[in-house]
Amino acid sequence: MRQLLFLLLFCSFSLAGQKPAEATGMYLVTFKDKAGTPYSTSNPAEYLSERALLRRAAHKAPITEMDLPLSPAHVKAVLETGATLWLKSKWMNGVVVAAAGPQLKALRDLDFVTEVTLVAPVQYERASPLPVVPNLLKPAPQVASVPVDKRFYGFGWDNLAGMKGDSLHAWGFRGRGVLVGVFDGGFPNVNYKDFLGYDDPATVPANYDLVEQDTTALDGSTHGATVLSTMAAHHPFFFIGTAPEARYVLFKTENGRGEHRLEEINYAVALELADSIGVDVVNSSLGYTTFGYKDMNYKYRDLDGKTSPASVAITRAFQRGMIIVTSAGNSGSDDWKYIGTPADSPEAFSIGALNADGSRAYFSSYGPTADGRTKPDVAALGVDVAAVAANGRGLTGANGTSLASPLVAGLMACLRQAVPDATNQELLDAVRATADQAAKPDNERGWGQPDFAAAYRRLLASRK
Repeated sequence: MRQLLFLLLFCSFSLAGQKPAEATGMYLVTFKDKAGTPYSTSNPAEYLSERALLRRAAHKAPITEMDLPLSPAHVKAVLETGATLWLKSKWMNGVVVAAAGPQLKALRDLDFVTEVTLVAPVQYERASPLPVVPNLLKPAPQVASVPVDKRFYGFGWDNLAGMKGDSLHAWGFRGRGVLVGVFDGGFPNVNYKDFLGYDDPATVPANYDLVEQDTTALDGSTHGATVLSTMAAHHPFFFIGTAPEARYVLFKTENGRGEHRLEEINYAVALELADSIGVDVVNSSLGYTTFGYKDMNYKYRDLDGKTSPASVAITRAFQRGMIIVTSAGNSGSDDWKYIGTPADSPEAFSIGALNADGSRAYFSSYGPTADGRTKPDVAALGVDVAAVAANGRGLTGANGTSLASPLVAGLMACLRQAVPDATNQELLDAVRATADQAAKPDNERGWGQPDFAAAYRRLLASRK
């Protein structure tokens, strides 16, 4: 008996972290076409908001078949196998379902299915409603003229002034009229009225949980709330964020109970939703390199911007006029040391972390990408960054590229407001070109610490 127990334990440990064949779990089922969809590229108002269409028109981004919702006939056939629908993806042309055993064979036998891939070892059962996002063409109420100085901005001053964001604010550009999406693991206490400092609930007009698909994303990890506060908070004489007049739509994409490829699918679907409702700028303080199943792990050669579904989705969102700011990663002192996905996307604006003196923080991940591109793009304060405490009462100091990223994202929203006729590419190019090591970018700090006042002046000069 003792020997048998040893063998059972040995087998148990040897199987840990391995992907079981045809396991019960969540699967991405991709389709070869959208045959039978009732939608058309000639009538995009049926599936894209007015904001989304305006942004695309400004970027001359065409409506393509990729934007069309899925074929109802394909979805119906998938459900007839007994699989349970979880997520739909227009851009990936497929669905995520809970399935096992005979259902998997039935899915693979469908003539329009090209691939069935395990993305998580657990099953979810609730169906997903689309988010309701009201009044998104209406900007936040204008804040009365305010002093832009250290006393008024309180503990938020260093977050802002290090990148000359105080100049943008002094010129009246505080993110008004810009819609910012925030992807993270949860946003508890954000509905507590003192968390952001505004009484207007339209500051956060919508939130959406892709992980549990219940009624709110205002729960889960406190990480998202901390990140959001660095951009959105407005507590005069105590703490003001980098874009206090922007609107924010919150997406829970990160599952705190485990790391699986499904989180990257969540990320990609969140970008589709953000595009559809008209988001201008996204902050994602997230990254992926290793997972619960070892054979899902990325290798350095995968950091090509074309392998991770989240990285590919960033490229697609950028082509549609969005700006996606993301943390580069905190692996600089680890054996891995490199950035993760989706920071490897060519169109991701990947942010490294700096010490207060402008030097690279020891944990900030290195580039380049596997195909030799310089990363990160720029770097911002990432050590002892002031943020609203998770309970909404008081401040905290936090470290990581997770904090550097929203500081930049907030100021990108301000720059978006300041030069509304600029394309997303023009905005990113201007920020890189005026950062403090633009003449000699490297794979530690990228183009360096941004100077948003100089970027704004450069954009104005290009329009004369």
